[in-house]
Amino acid sequence: MKHLLQQILIALLLISMPALVSAQGLKKLSQRTELVTVEVEVNEAFTTSLEVFRMKDDGSYWLSLGHLGIGSEILQLQFDPVHELFIPLGKTLDEAIESLKGMQEYYNQPRLSTAEIQGCLTALYPLAEKLEPVTVTSRKMLAKKLLSFSVTRDDFVRSTYIGKSDFGSLVTSLKLYKKIHPKEK
Repeated sequence: MKHLLQQILIALLLISMPALVSAQGLKKLSQRTELVTVEVEVNEAFTTSLEVFRMKDDGSYWLSLGHLGIGSEILQLQFDPVHELFIPLGKTLDEAIESLKGMQEYYNQPRLSTAEIQGCLTALYPLAEKLEPVTVTSRKMLAKKLLSFSVTRDDFVRSTYIGKSDFGSLVTSLKLYKKIHPKEK
């Protein structure tokens, strides 16, 4: 029985090969080149990554805020390992650093202050044509300053929380990257 299942799987794979090969010629997959990454502990049970990267096809710089939770303003469940929240940072490394510094200023706003920026919640890589509003909220928990980045869809809130020190580490890492790679635009 096991041998028969293997043969069926191989036959299906061989039958679908021409379709897969021709699909590759129709649309070239975008690629992202990682510049810097910072691991972030969202809570005791969940960690995610902040990542600044450059898209190879158009040279634009993006921030990935990692995988978002889903739920309400109060309770978030972390179970979506596919979709990431992407924020556009600009066409040059200098623009990317300035964009991050601008977001870093939100940490100094009064508690529960909100701002709206553009971003996209998609799988694998960002799509500039699918930008949507992202709400950034300044929060404080005990002695820790946080920003929540959230997108509302179908009465659910998708969000993540990033601490000030983690975001600062990302900005510092990108500045160091620029010093190490001075010719990169």
